[in-house]
Amino acid sequence: MIVAAPLQEIPLSALDLEDRSFVFSPPGDLTRLQDSIREVGMLNPPWLRSITDRQWQVVSGFKRLLAAARLGWEQVTARVLPGDTPEARCLLIHLHDNAFNQDFNHQERALLAVRLLKHWDGETVIQKFLPCLGLAPSFALLERLQALASLDEPLQQLAAQGRLALPAAPLLAAWEREDRDAVTPFLERLPLSQSKQEEFLQGLDLLARRGGTRPAAILSREEFRRHLQEDSGTPQALAAAARRLLQRLVSPRFSAALEAFQAGLQRLGLRHHPRVRLQPPPALEGPDFHLEIKFRDAGELQKLLDELARLVREEEFNTLTRI
Repeated sequence: MIVAAPLQEIPLSALDLEDRSFVFSPPGDLTRLQDSIREVGMLNPPWLRSITDRQWQVVSGFKRLLAAARLGWEQVTARVLPGDTPEARCLLIHLHDNAFNQDFNHQERALLAVRLLKHWDGETVIQKFLPCLGLAPSFALLERLQALASLDEPLQQLAAQGRLALPAAPLLAAWEREDRDAVTPFLERLPLSQSKQEEFLQGLDLLARRGGTRPAAILSREEFRRHLQEDSGTPQALAAAARRLLQRLVSPRFSAALEAFQAGLQRLGLRHHPRVRLQPPPALEGPDFHLEIKFRDAGELQKLLDELARLVREEEFNTLTRI
């Protein structure tokens, strides 16, 4: 049970803002928070723990305090805990104070979960605390958070920014530091969704094991390094090109067949057709192709059907559907 702590006026100069014991992510951009505090004041008092009669440790509200300091405040009103308050209680205060005032990012969730595990068993953390962190009570999620907490700071920063997907953390945690360092620039610069991050990392891992090498060695090749050059295209185009390159290396026959299919669509005028879309069977396996037609009225539909009837008589179309 968390009892209320008395409110006190505390000089900001007496706070140890360098103490990161209860700071679980960098402050980031405090502009909006500073604007809010400037406009209406600090609505939710921070929590502190006494170190001495004239010095206090920040338990919760670090960003609020830092924003106030940047605004030139000399003192704040805070809730002060006794110096002998156990760390477990401080963690609970931090967790609940922030759970209803902000969304935790993945880095904060991971570092908090690891600290909570020092005081409570895994089942309690899963059932009681993961929901407070905005997550479902899941053993798999707890494992992912533990993996993320073990990663190097640049990767944790990407997670804090929402640019590293949580399922990617166990994949990266299983790699050597050199391999993680090698892939970090790709994760920083290439916009990859959660599924594409997993695909990219799993592809690198498979290719490395198949060739008896390391992911770092694969990523050091010039054909990969050029996808980090900003003047080579948009980030989205570079990400797509890097994925295609990896796919060609991992599955050369599949990639060749897919490229042949796309080339066939191009020759038939169907690759970028505004109203007709032809797709091959999933993974190029199975007999069924998928055809999608968009039309506004019967007249347009008839024209499209006539065009398709002409195309299916061409040998190029027959070749395309035999891929």
